[in-house]
Amino acid sequence: MDYRLKKEIGKIEKLKKKKTFQCLHPDCTSLSIGSHSQQHGGQLKIISQNDEVYCANFNMYDALTKGNSASSLIKTKIKNASIYPGFCQTHDGQMFSSIEKKPLMQGDNLQASTFFLRTLTYEITRKKLIYFATQNIIEKCNKLMSSEFIRHLKMINLGREKFITHDLPFYLENAYKAYEHPNENILQTKWIVIPKTIKASSCTVFSPMRDFQKRIEHQAITSPQIMSSFNLVPAENETHVIVSWLTNHSRENQWIESAMETELECFINYIAICESEDVCIGPELWDSVDVFSRERVSQAMQHEIYRGALSEIPRVIKI
Repeated sequence: MDYRLKKEIGKIEKLKKKKTFQCLHPDCTSLSIGSHSQQHGGQLKIISQNDEVYCANFNMYDALTKGNSASSLIKTKIKNASIYPGFCQTHDGQMFSSIEKKPLMQGDNLQASTFFLRTLTYEITRKKLIYFATQNIIEKCNKLMSSEFIRHLKMINLGREKFITHDLPFYLENAYKAYEHPNENILQTKWIVIPKTIKASSCTVFSPMRDFQKRIEHQAITSPQIMSSFNLVPAENETHVIVSWLTNHSRENQWIESAMETELECFINYIAICESEDVCIGPELWDSVDVFSRERVSQAMQHEIYRGALSEIPRVIKI
C-alpha cells in the first residue's frame, strides 16, 4: 500500500477514536463519553481472564495494512471493549441502572426495553462512526485510491446516510417509548435463561429476514428496515438470552421464537458470531477453539454466503 495512503488512513483512524457526538438522551445537549454496550464490570468481567476478552477488531489501519479485519478477534482489555460514544456522563449512569445495578429478572419489561435501547444506541453510534470515517477517506484519499473504489465508497455511504437519517430516528423514538412505557406492549421479547455461565457476551441488532435477496429488496423500497435486538448476557451461574422486536414486526420474528425453543445453540452462534459487530468471547473459550473452527468463524463473520443453513453455523458457543 502507498505510504501516503497508510499515513492518511492512520490519521483518520485516530480521528474516529476521538470522535464524540451529542448525547443520545432526547433532552440533553452534552457531549458523549465512552459508554459500554456490555457492562465491563459485569458480564465482561465474568468471562474475562486478567481483565481481557477477545473482541472484533474495527481498526481500519490494521485492516488495510496488516490484513486484519472486523472478522478477526483480538485480545482487548475489558475497559476498552465494546465502547461507543453514545451518552454523556450523567445519562450513561442513569439510563442503564435497571440492568447494571439490579439482578436480571427473566421477563422484566423495563430491563428488556433497556437492553433494546442500549442495543439501538450502540448501532446508531457505530453507523455514525463508520460514516464519519468513510467520508473522511472519500475527501482526503480520493487522489490516492482508484476512482472506481471511491465511487464504491460513496455508494456505501449513501446507504449509511439513509439508514442514519430515516431508519435510526424511527427506532430511537420507539426505543424511548418502550423504555418510558415498558408495559404498553410496544416491544415483544423472547427471554431464555441458561443455567450456566457461557463465556461469551454480545449486544447487537440484526435483521430477522434471513433471505438475503428479500432483505435487499425490502431495504431498497422500505424505510425503516426491520431490525431486532439481541443480548447475550453471562452472569454468575447463568446466562440470559434476550431478543426483542417492535410489536408491529412480530410476523417477521415468528421464526425466532421457534428457533430459540428448538435450536437455541444454533441461534446463539448465528446471531452472536455471524450477525454481531459487538461480540466478546472469553479467553478460556476462544483459546480452546481449534484452528479449523476459528477459520470457519472468521468466514462466517465476513459474509452470509459463507454461512449456510442455521444448522451449519460453526458452534463455538456451547450451552
